[in-house]
Amino acid sequence: MDTRALRDFIRLGRFPFLLSGFIPFTAGALLASLLGARFTPAQFLFGYAAMAAAHLSVNYSNDYFDADADRFVEKTSISGGSGVLAVNPGLKPAAFRAAVILMAISILIGYLFVTVYDFPVIFLVFGIAGNLLGWFYTAPPIALAYHNLGEVANMITFGLLMPGAGYFVARGTLDAAFFAFAVPLCLYGLVFITSVEIPDLEGDIAGGKRTLVVRRGRVFGFALIGLAATLATAALAVFALTGFFAPVDFRPVALVSLIPLGIALWGFSHRCAERACALPHAVRNIVGYFLFQGLVVAYFAFVAVTG
Repeated sequence: MDTRALRDFIRLGRFPFLLSGFIPFTAGALLASLLGARFTPAQFLFGYAAMAAAHLSVNYSNDYFDADADRFVEKTSISGGSGVLAVNPGLKPAAFRAAVILMAISILIGYLFVTVYDFPVIFLVFGIAGNLLGWFYTAPPIALAYHNLGEVANMITFGLLMPGAGYFVARGTLDAAFFAFAVPLCLYGLVFITSVEIPDLEGDIAGGKRTLVVRRGRVFGFALIGLAATLATAALAVFALTGFFAPVDFRPVALVSLIPLGIALWGFSHRCAERACALPHAVRNIVGYFLFQGLVVAYFAFVAVTG
């Protein structure tokens, strides 16, 4: 593999997008810590290594199985895949091999984690399920993104699997507190994937993807984003007012949720069906999503250090 091909192969992995999994994983681990879990940085990194390998596997497999559909998509900063295979289809076999090898590495690390820390085997099952969900997001015959289930898969990934893995690594179990926390996170997962789908509407139609935005249109997408962000803020407000996560004060979390909510409602109030008009609002939704996630992790980390 020459230097240019190697660079393209690395781009296929979309390494910066690992942040979208690392942040909720860290949030889950920190919340578990604030609720009394005891774990080490080595344990955290060991557990995350399994999820990082799985996430990279998904990046390679998605580009591989989406290669034909992505030919119709105009790449943006938030959507359209890496765009590598459209100009360098010769890397398709390497992308497939990388996806399979990384999946195997993820499962192996999960097995070693369970063995070293004497965790219940359900953690390994959790990791395998995450790998399979990522693989069949675009892989036939299931191809969730092509059969009306892509949004559900993303809600599970970013609302349950990633933060759940972090919580599990720290606490050794998933309890009622985690599943309550997962409710707004799943809603934000819907905000994320719907925003990503908005710029790709025309390309996804040509490529045969049955996304929610393809089926219902961009205006509906902005309405759904506004509704999901509103429900997420409402859930966090309930947690804050009831002290559900005591001793963790969720009032700052509820306050920070006003950022993605405000952006989502602004996008809804300026909703439009044309791509050029809709794209900036979709990008702002993604920015708001990451701001919320990052500020929650920063708050949890601050409380963990100072509390």
